[in-house]
Amino acid sequence: MILAVTIATALLTSPRPLPAHAGAAVWFELGHRVVARIAEGRLTPQAAAAVRDLLAGESMADASVWADEIRGRRRETASQHFVNIPLAVTQYDSTTQCPGGACIIAAIESDRRLLADPAATENQRAEALRFLIHFIGDLHQPLHVSDHGDRGGNDLQVQFFGTPDNLHKVWDGELIERAGLDENAYFDRLQRQMNSLPLDSLSGGTVIDWAMEGHRIAAEQVYRLPVGGNIADQYENAELPVVDLAIIKAGVRLARVLNEALASYTPPARAASLGAGIYSDREAAGHDGEQATVVGIVVTVYHTGSGNSYLNFGGDYPHQTFSGFVEHPTDPALRGLDSLAGKRISIQGVIKRYNGTPEIRVTSRNQITERP
Repeated sequence: MILAVTIATALLTSPRPLPAHAGAAVWFELGHRVVARIAEGRLTPQAAAAVRDLLAGESMADASVWADEIRGRRRETASQHFVNIPLAVTQYDSTTQCPGGACIIAAIESDRRLLADPAATENQRAEALRFLIHFIGDLHQPLHVSDHGDRGGNDLQVQFFGTPDNLHKVWDGELIERAGLDENAYFDRLQRQMNSLPLDSLSGGTVIDWAMEGHRIAAEQVYRLPVGGNIADQYENAELPVVDLAIIKAGVRLARVLNEALASYTPPARAASLGAGIYSDREAAGHDGEQATVVGIVVTVYHTGSGNSYLNFGGDYPHQTFSGFVEHPTDPALRGLDSLAGKRISIQGVIKRYNGTPEIRVTSRNQITERP
């Protein structure tokens, strides 16, 4: 179901490696982004203002892929993209199917509580928001909530319009890809469908209800393959509407979760604007590709074994909100950066995202300025 959305992510079942599919990343992201856009249009004014504040200029659509981007450095989150509910069962059992709370159902409940908690830090709540935007999309992909002994369909080989493939990739985005629509066109198509749907009733139920809904779809539809696993027009025509509805439901339900969790959110007091082209570390993610100045406190200076250094703002690695990236520094002035830990500095340069974190590449000490 949410297929494109949960897309390449949840499939990460412990043993589920991300499906390698050349050229498909943009399509796999499409579902997540559309879920976020649907949800954004259904937020209350209170929740919409809270989301804008917590994402600090980043759009919900852009934030929707963050949980995938950070998997490489946040390996403990891998199991949070799926839950292995055996295809033959009809009820969810957290003890056997989510041991230790390491599954998407428990992650959504935990992040929902954290987002609503006024005692949590701003960075904690912003991170919980990003996870929720992604995980609720993932939850609606049937192969992220079912287990048929094939690693979420990754080991089930099929022919997709004559090309060798696996079932997981087909449901992760290839059915949508076949429609040939870009993000805006696909969003518009779903918006038209939403005009005739009972959206308020679709938002009802619990996280477990939603997971079991996708599980039933997996059992009753996803695995009912044509003879020989030769997927073509008939299967696509039957299942693409299922994908569409799953993405719509994910967006509507995400909006409900955020409206409830952020109903009492109060923005913290902040300093006045830093000036044109100058952003706090939390705002940097919303200005990808810009030539800018980013201001914040260096929490840690992190050195890699290969000789690179990172000035991490907002939190220690891997929880930083922004990094100044110093690659194999040859300038002696860039070798004594540990003294900047705990100081408020600014870094000038072009903001780029890498593995989910905005950063500026530092090649000269002149890019770094200590600030009062």
